[in-house]
Amino acid sequence: MGQIGRSTDPSTADNRDDVAGSEVASFRYNNPGAQYPSARAARFGQTGYGIIGGGHKIARFPSPVNGAASNFDLLSRSYVGMRIGEAGTKWTGAHGFGVPGHDPNSILTKEIVDHPVQAIALLKAIAGRESGKGNNLTEEQWRQAHRMYKAGSADAFFDRLPAVAVVQPPASGVPSGAGLVQRARAHIGEQYVNTQIPKDDPHWHGPWDCAEFVSWLVYQEAGTLYGCVDDTAPPAKADAYTGAWKADLERLGKRVSVDEAAATVGGIVLRYPPGPGKMGHIAVCDGNGGTIEAKGRRYGVVADTVHGRGWHTGILIPGISYGAAAPIKVNPPAIIYEVDAPNMDMAVVARIQAALAAKGFDPGLIDGEFGLNMQAAVLRFQEAEGMVVDGAVGPETAAALGVSLGAEAVKPGVAVVETGSAAGPPAFDLHQLLPLILMLLPKEKPMAADSARPGQGLELLLPLILQSALTGKQLDITQLLTVLATGKPLTTPAVTPIANAPVLAQPVNTVPAPVGSQPVLPQQPGAAAASVDPIMVLMPMLYERLTGKPFPGTEKPDAPAEPLAPAMSRPSVQLSTGALGIVTLLQSIGALSLPFNLGAIAGQAPATTAPVSGSTLATLIPIITGVIGATGGFGALGGIASKVLGGLFSSFGKK
Repeated sequence: MGQIGRSTDPSTADNRDDVAGSEVASFRYNNPGAQYPSARAARFGQTGYGIIGGGHKIARFPSPVNGAASNFDLLSRSYVGMRIGEAGTKWTGAHGFGVPGHDPNSILTKEIVDHPVQAIALLKAIAGRESGKGNNLTEEQWRQAHRMYKAGSADAFFDRLPAVAVVQPPASGVPSGAGLVQRARAHIGEQYVNTQIPKDDPHWHGPWDCAEFVSWLVYQEAGTLYGCVDDTAPPAKADAYTGAWKADLERLGKRVSVDEAAATVGGIVLRYPPGPGKMGHIAVCDGNGGTIEAKGRRYGVVADTVHGRGWHTGILIPGISYGAAAPIKVNPPAIIYEVDAPNMDMAVVARIQAALAAKGFDPGLIDGEFGLNMQAAVLRFQEAEGMVVDGAVGPETAAALGVSLGAEAVKPGVAVVETGSAAGPPAFDLHQLLPLILMLLPKEKPMAADSARPGQGLELLLPLILQSALTGKQLDITQLLTVLATGKPLTTPAVTPIANAPVLAQPVNTVPAPVGSQPVLPQQPGAAAASVDPIMVLMPMLYERLTGKPFPGTEKPDAPAEPLAPAMSRPSVQLSTGALGIVTLLQSIGALSLPFNLGAIAGQAPATTAPVSGSTLATLIPIITGVIGATGGFGALGGIASKVLGGLFSSFGKK
């Protein structure tokens, strides 16, 4: 990843400059949107072009910051006023890709392109589609690219940067924090490798790792070893390590807050290693909320930000002079997933565990708990991906895993996916199904010796299965995951449509706080509840009849203690319930159609080519068998029918 370049001459549009390699073209050419070369692109640092598959030209830039800025400029000049779907098709040419995650009928306005949050989200989607593997910019680089676009050129962007203090050693030769920053900036763009480097070599230009980089800067500026395993070793052989930085801080000082270090030119911020022999992370601050750091193989030495990341302490080096600076409040990450972190959502942890397992990094038991085995898997994944290796899952690691850290809130009751012609069928995603299967295994418990007490697993899933069977709507995989992760049934069932909020109105890279509880939401006045009443009456009665227990959330402390004889103690009912559960799960992932042609009635496109008649029979047979077994035969059906009708009439009479 190269250093950000200045504006170039328009003649670079005719300068062929191919880049060989197996990496995707948009990465090789630092061109996230893979745009064509043009005289206009020279304003943003274009250096030439290369020929890629099919004989197409792609503009080459010195840094992905330059390329993304030119991409923003192209969107503003040539795509504003188009529908986003049409803009995506035009951008990708014959491939006709669209813009993933964005409403194709929304109009792309100048306001969207000029808004950093919305514009970055849009170009990220385009870049991810072009490369097929996301993008190669950090969050700070995306913001730099948008500022360059707003400035109008790379030169204008550099002219607007705040002046960086240049080291001017006094006659006494006192080293300074400004000198650290000046030295660090000279190495942006150089390679990262976990290695040991000679601290006394002033001409070293990489590779670096994070601790070696900062220890080299300190030695070059102040002539002293700091943060090395043995600070008395020859400088050419001294081994720097974040754990040694922590030890030297306690032994030599000077400890300051993260806020103070971030506000100090040349201040240092440190994240401790997660365990003995593990790696933490360290960076030099520019005094304005930015950092210069050797971030990982994926990044190299980069200018980044101190905000939104986990740091344990700030450090000022004894013997180095630091100037006064205005205070800065460092914004911590909204949430970070690591060992002993507070407020972690078990369902999110389970998604992370499943994603790690799917990528070949064994996290141990998929149980929604962030333990040492999971930490070790995260460390191995981060090392393999060339990221900051700290064992914590923040936004960047989560994105590399393809996992959202947002807590997918579980609404009261069983949220059943409302499908329609606009939404289309739910995608069959093996990455969603995998955590469900893996979590079922550790939750499995043997049936009690007493045949009248069915296993816990069926009792947890029964309300969801009943809801789906009675409404004919597909279950949300997230709801199933939450029930299995927490081991608690959902209460107060309600058919809850899932609204699709406009994507462009949502800020990117924000992590909502995990939902710690699921409060019961009041029903809106005037809501059409009459259509739900039969389900509300039937579900508690069927559940109590099948399990011999009150439906979750309807227990009455003053009711007689003698329970009903559970119908699920009968083998026919147990087999029928299990079969219905399998059918319902297959419908929820789209492997079977909805029964009774319900999908077509709702305007939903079929999720599978399997005939509806087969799904209808697969649903009806276990229901009929189970009902006959639960009632003890056809003779008892009349009594149950009268109770159901009486309950319905009573319910309607209360309106």
